[in-house]
This record gives sequence, C-alpha cells and structure tokens, in this order.
Amino acid sequence: MKIASKESNICIKSNNHNFKYKFKLAGTPIDVETEHAEKILKNSTFYESDKEIEKKEIKQKKEKLEKSWEEELIEIKGIGKKTAHDITLIYPGKHNLLEALEKGKELPFDDDVEEKLKEVFIS
Repeated sequence: MKIASKESNICIKSNNHNFKYKFKLAGTPIDVETEHAEKILKNSTFYESDKEIEKKEIKQKKEKLEKSWEEELIEIKGIGKKTAHDITLIYPGKHNLLEALEKGKELPFDDDVEEKLKEVFIS
C-alpha cells in the first residue's frame, strides 16, 4: 500500500508491530506493508496515496582496484595530502619518481620527505 505524509522528514516506528518508515518528502509516497499501513493511517499526518512511487536507481559502488598515485603517497607515513599533491605535480606518475630516485637526482622537497621516498621506493 502507498502511504504519504503531509510533512517532510517524519519517521514513524513501532516496537510492538516491528516496523520503521521514514517519509523524507511531504506528498511522496512510500510502499508500506498493508498491516503496518492500517496502524500508520490512524495518525492524521499520513494518508493513502495514489501517486506512483519513485523508483530510485541504486548505484553500485565501483571497487577501486588500484589506488591513485596520490593516494599511494598519502599512505606513506610522514607524507600528508599537501606533500603528496606537490609530489604528483612534479612527478605525475610513480615511474617518474622512481626514475629520478634511481638516477640520484636531488628532489625539490624537504630532506625528510626525500629520505622517506628513498626509504619506501628504493630500499
């Protein structure tokens, strides 16, 4: 049965009859079991609706198979978001940083960051 509320953001529940429904928008019906609807309709805030119930498309969360280069840097203890972002601006890919480290190039970062990167990627 389709029930709607005259008010927005109303939650109705019953421990005796074991149900809980949340009416987010006034006038927007939700599908309610018949036995629960009878009890809910005793409250004048709710009414039986003949409107169609909006079907919401459930978006499936895409699993991240790989972390971004910046996320990988952030996970290194001692490297925060800002430093990771700065690193990705100069070395847009992991291979770019590895190449610089292997060639022994001086990195344009604080010594502690450079040491941490060498420790993680070279050792």
